[in-house]
Amino acid sequence: MGKLKELLKSGHIHVALALGISIIVLSYVSKRILPEPMEPLYLSITSLIMVAYEAALGTKKNHPLTKSIYWVLAIVTATAIIIILHLI
Repeated sequence: MGKLKELLKSGHIHVALALGISIIVLSYVSKRILPEPMEPLYLSITSLIMVAYEAALGTKKNHPLTKSIYWVLAIVTATAIIIILHLI
Protein backbone atom coordinates (compact mmCIF):
# COMPACT_ATOMS: atom_id res chain seq x y z
CA MET A 1 0.00 0.00 0.00
CA GLY A 2 2.90 2.34 0.68
CA LYS A 3 4.21 2.05 -2.87
CA LEU A 4 0.79 2.92 -4.28
CA LYS A 5 0.56 6.07 -2.16
CA GLU A 6 4.07 7.04 -3.22
CA LEU A 7 3.17 6.47 -6.87
CA LEU A 8 0.01 8.60 -6.60
CA LYS A 9 2.06 11.49 -5.17
CA SER A 10 4.24 11.56 -8.28
CA GLY A 11 3.98 14.65 -10.46
CA HIS A 12 4.19 12.47 -13.56
CA ILE A 13 0.96 10.73 -12.58
CA HIS A 14 -0.85 14.03 -11.96
CA VAL A 15 0.12 15.48 -15.32
CA ALA A 16 -0.54 12.20 -17.16
CA LEU A 17 -4.03 11.92 -15.64
CA ALA A 18 -4.81 15.52 -16.58
CA LEU A 19 -3.58 14.87 -20.12
CA GLY A 20 -5.64 11.69 -20.42
CA ILE A 21 -8.81 13.41 -19.24
CA SER A 22 -8.08 16.32 -21.57
CA ILE A 23 -7.70 14.03 -24.58
CA ILE A 24 -10.95 12.24 -23.78
CA VAL A 25 -12.86 15.51 -23.31
CA LEU A 26 -11.47 17.04 -26.50
CA SER A 27 -12.29 13.90 -28.48
CA TYR A 28 -15.83 13.77 -27.11
CA VAL A 29 -16.46 17.45 -27.84
CA SER A 30 -14.95 17.11 -31.30
CA LYS A 31 -17.03 14.07 -32.21
CA ARG A 32 -20.36 14.67 -30.47
CA ILE A 33 -20.86 18.39 -29.86
CA LEU A 34 -19.17 20.29 -32.68
CA PRO A 35 -20.76 20.33 -36.15
CA GLU A 36 -17.46 19.22 -37.71
CA PRO A 37 -14.49 17.52 -36.01
CA MET A 38 -11.46 19.48 -34.83
CA GLU A 39 -8.23 19.26 -36.75
CA PRO A 40 -5.61 16.96 -35.20
CA LEU A 41 -3.35 19.95 -34.55
CA TYR A 42 -5.79 21.31 -31.96
CA LEU A 43 -6.12 17.91 -30.33
CA SER A 44 -2.36 17.66 -29.87
CA ILE A 45 -1.76 21.02 -28.15
CA THR A 46 -2.24 19.56 -24.67
CA SER A 47 0.22 16.77 -25.48
CA LEU A 48 2.80 19.41 -26.33
CA ILE A 49 2.32 20.87 -22.85
CA MET A 50 3.14 17.44 -21.43
CA VAL A 51 6.32 17.34 -23.54
CA ALA A 52 7.27 20.78 -22.22
CA TYR A 53 6.72 19.54 -18.66
CA GLU A 54 8.98 16.55 -19.22
CA ALA A 55 11.65 18.76 -20.79
CA ALA A 56 11.50 21.24 -17.90
CA LEU A 57 11.63 18.44 -15.36
CA GLY A 58 14.62 16.87 -17.11
CA THR A 59 16.66 20.04 -17.10
CA LYS A 60 15.76 21.65 -13.77
CA LYS A 61 14.44 19.09 -11.35
CA ASN A 62 14.05 21.30 -8.24
CA HIS A 63 12.91 24.50 -9.93
CA PRO A 64 9.59 25.93 -8.65
CA LEU A 65 8.07 25.85 -12.16
CA THR A 66 8.40 22.08 -12.33
CA LYS A 67 5.63 21.57 -9.79
CA SER A 68 2.94 19.43 -11.35
CA ILE A 69 0.04 21.68 -10.29
CA TYR A 70 1.15 24.41 -12.70
CA TRP A 71 1.28 22.00 -15.60
CA VAL A 72 -2.06 20.41 -14.72
CA LEU A 73 -3.62 23.87 -14.67
CA ALA A 74 -1.97 24.67 -18.01
CA ILE A 75 -3.47 21.52 -19.56
CA VAL A 76 -6.94 22.23 -18.15
CA THR A 77 -6.77 25.87 -19.28
CA ALA A 78 -5.60 24.92 -22.78
CA THR A 79 -8.41 22.37 -23.04
CA ALA A 80 -11.00 24.97 -22.03
CA ILE A 81 -9.61 27.56 -24.46
CA ILE A 82 -9.60 25.08 -27.35
CA ILE A 83 -13.22 24.09 -26.68
CA ILE A 84 -14.39 27.69 -26.28
CA LEU A 85 -12.67 28.79 -29.48
CA HIS A 86 -14.32 26.01 -31.45
CA LEU A 87 -17.76 26.64 -29.99
CA ILE A 88 -17.72 30.34 -30.90
